[in-house]
Amino acid sequence: MIAAPRLRAGVPTGYAVGVACAAFPNQLPRAVVVQVVACLVFGAAGAVVGWAVARRRPAPAGYRVAGYLGSSAVVGWLLWQNHLRAAAEVGPVGPLGFAMLSGVVGAAPFVVVTLWSVRLRAAVAAVAAIAAAAGIAWPATARPPEESASYAHRFEDIDSRTPGVRAYASLSDDASPTRRAAIAVDRLIAAGGLARRAVVIAVPTGSGWVDPHFVRGVEEAMRGDSAIVSVQYTEMPSWQSFVLHRDAAAATTAALIDELHRRAPSIALRVYGQSLGAVGVVAAQRRAAELHAPIAATLQVGTPAGVAIAGPAQLNASDPVGIWSPRLLVAPPGRAATAPGRATPRPPWVPLLGFVQATVDLLGATAPPPGLGHRYDERQGSELVSGLVRPATLPASS
Repeated sequence: MIAAPRLRAGVPTGYAVGVACAAFPNQLPRAVVVQVVACLVFGAAGAVVGWAVARRRPAPAGYRVAGYLGSSAVVGWLLWQNHLRAAAEVGPVGPLGFAMLSGVVGAAPFVVVTLWSVRLRAAVAAVAAIAAAAGIAWPATARPPEESASYAHRFEDIDSRTPGVRAYASLSDDASPTRRAAIAVDRLIAAGGLARRAVVIAVPTGSGWVDPHFVRGVEEAMRGDSAIVSVQYTEMPSWQSFVLHRDAAAATTAALIDELHRRAPSIALRVYGQSLGAVGVVAAQRRAAELHAPIAATLQVGTPAGVAIAGPAQLNASDPVGIWSPRLLVAPPGRAATAPGRATPRPPWVPLLGFVQATVDLLGATAPPPGLGHRYDERQGSELVSGLVRPATLPASS
């Protein structure tokens, strides 16, 4: 039979401090399951630190202090979360969710210490090794080879009441940004896109995705008298492209500006980019200025922190992408919300904790409906073409 020893000195207090860090106010409505995982991860880290400190400075286990701190943290999380959810117009955390959070977080350290035997340690080590091996292999095998082309099909298949011309060049078309830009413009011209009132460059995200809400916003505002051209530059999530291939967005968009200016120098373009695509907007402005090419309007949406904003922009109050950077460790976010999204409150900033909470929020930034997190509605498109249409014709958000 496995004995159930008491928690070692320092572990309860350290665990409670970790839970309190995980329960600090954040900016995006968070699912209870995600919060449970965050509390367990940070609680475990805190327990290890508490145990290490107690080894150097022996002290009582501190059950009472830990209980007060942990309980206060979980209740505080519930109050903030429901305040945030009310502003976001989503359902509150109910009694069942709160009971699950409290029960799992409260019982976890005792369950772990009860089950922690020599045999279990070996099993955990084996599972960890298998998980690590799977994690190393997964990035190379999880993405099917045809996914690059699928973004072109997704772009073409976006549902719209008044579809316009759409032209897309993917990585499978050619390895060269210059050639892909030429292919995209060929397709745009062949479909009659240059004859439309609004000719739009949509810089995709790092994966090659163009937001359907943006496309619908443009096309329905223009009643189909629009053309949208897009060129893929990488086929990985935006955060990976941001770290590894940020210049690809700029180089590809500049190549598209070059090609459009060569083929149709008098057309005033409108340029849009979401997430890493916002880098392409800045590059387009720079290249257009060098060529003296006309740019009618630009829009950057969900621009990552560290990327310059050079004109109109939309950023949801609850979008962690726009504020996340190592700078949050020592300074509050320097970028305010600018989007017509839901007016959620920004949490108070505390050194280290602001960075921790923004990091956790990043994991679920694309899960909410448009208007929350890193999700935007049709007003992206309607804002970009607002100079061409009367306000009465602009589409409402879905």
